[in-house]
Amino acid sequence: MASGSLNIVQIWDIINQKPIAKLEGHGFYVSCVTYSPDGKRLASGSFDETIKIWDMQSFQLVATLKGNKNWVHNVAFSPDGKSLASACQNNTVQIWDIES
Repeated sequence: MASGSLNIVQIWDIINQKPIAKLEGHGFYVSCVTYSPDGKRLASGSFDETIKIWDMQSFQLVATLKGNKNWVHNVAFSPDGKSLASACQNNTVQIWDIES
């Protein structure tokens, strides 16, 4: 399980109820998180107007998506995991190609 708090994404072991990783890199509050369909990546959106893509095996940052014009309200992977949709507070939606 993943949760956002301040500018950190925490990954939790829900069986043992303990955090197992802290993903740091956002400049402001994390507002949303979602796993890719295969569970290998996690996307986090933030009030800093960026989306970060994380590898869930190494817990390393693999990409930062910039170009949103307001804080990111929600993110969702496509069913095949090749693209990501982001919705912002200013009522805009962007589709990102995350395979290239």
